[in-house]
Parts: sequence; C-alpha cells; structure tokens
Amino acid sequence: MQSFRVVMLLLLVGITAAAEPPEVTEDGLVRVSSSRKVGVYRAPDVPFARYQRVIIGPTIPIAFRKGWERAHPELAPEDLESIRADFARALRTELERELVKRGRFAAAADPAPDVIRIDASVKDLDLAAPDAGKGPAQRTYARTAGKMTVTIEFRDAASGALIGRVIDYEQTREYLEPQLVNQVTNLEDFRIGFANAARYAREAINVAKTERPKP
Repeated sequence: MQSFRVVMLLLLVGITAAAEPPEVTEDGLVRVSSSRKVGVYRAPDVPFARYQRVIIGPTIPIAFRKGWERAHPELAPEDLESIRADFARALRTELERELVKRGRFAAAADPAPDVIRIDASVKDLDLAAPDAGKGPAQRTYARTAGKMTVTIEFRDAASGALIGRVIDYEQTREYLEPQLVNQVTNLEDFRIGFANAARYAREAINVAKTERPKP
C-alpha cells in the first residue's frame, strides 16, 4: 500500500501588528489619510490629474522573510525561483486587471508626460507550507497560507521621480481548523492579497487625481 505523508502544520503564522507608519518618509513622501489598514504616501506638490496611462515595471522583486529560506532546507534553489516567478506573475496580473481593465488607464509602451510607472515588490514573504502537495502522495494541512508586505510605488514615467507609495500588510485568511493545502491553494490565497494591494493602488491614484496640489 502506498504510504501517505501527512504533515500537520499546526504552527500558526502569527499576525504581527505593524508599527505605526511615519507621517513623512525619508524620501519626502507625505502620508495621506486612508480608510484601510494600509500606508498611502504622496509627493505633496505633484498634480496627478495629468496621468492617463500606466506602465508596470519590468521586474517585480519577491523577497522572503529573514531566516525563512534557512528554515526551509527542503526547498532547492529552483523551487525558490519558481515561487518568486509565480508570485511576481500573479501580482502583475492583478495590477493589470485593476489599473487597466477596471481603472480604465490605457497601457503605455513608452514613458511620456501623461504616463505613471508602477513599480511593485513583495518583501517579508512568509509562506507557511511552501512544498505543500508537491509529492504524489503528500497531504499537507495548514490554518493559513502566510503573510507578506506588498509595496507599490508610483513614478513619473518621463522623469523617473518618485511621486507616491502604497504599503500593504497582507495576512492570508485564517481557518479555525487546519485545511488541506497545496501549491494552487497557496497561490490563490496570496492572489487575494495581491488583488487588495492593486485595488488600494488604483484608489490612491484616483483620489490623488481629484485633489489639487497645495500652493
């Protein structure tokens, strides 16, 4: 009889309360009010109304939580690269869906005065069960997929100047009882977080477009 490897992941990926974000960042961005648990920052004197098109940066860096790779020696380098590639692709897809399809920004091919560039990244990615379901007989259970921090920066595409930033701390949904998880369910849970971050970015741009810079 084929043996089944059942891994019960009862370790809860804790929700760590984020420190209160600063009112002004080191690069001069000013925090603006937001109705959600997310940090939204803007350059105070930039007129966003001129931006009608977007470019999403060519690369989306994905960085794991400090010590995470050391804690998962079962993962080969190619496994880590596969996770990074899958997460970057999922975040790009959500940004395109939110900004171009729902936000009705035209997609630009080249920098121009009416183009805003979106540079996204993920840091502190804490994936609870990164090898879940990889083996043909492997059954893995977990109460949550993990957590991450998504940062989305806005730049004037023509000059490259930083004009805004959204910092979103995402914790995937948590179940009362451990659930059967695999690579597909892991990515789907984090995709929900990517969709949230993309929506916050669109909303921040839309709000900025309606406000006039202070004299």
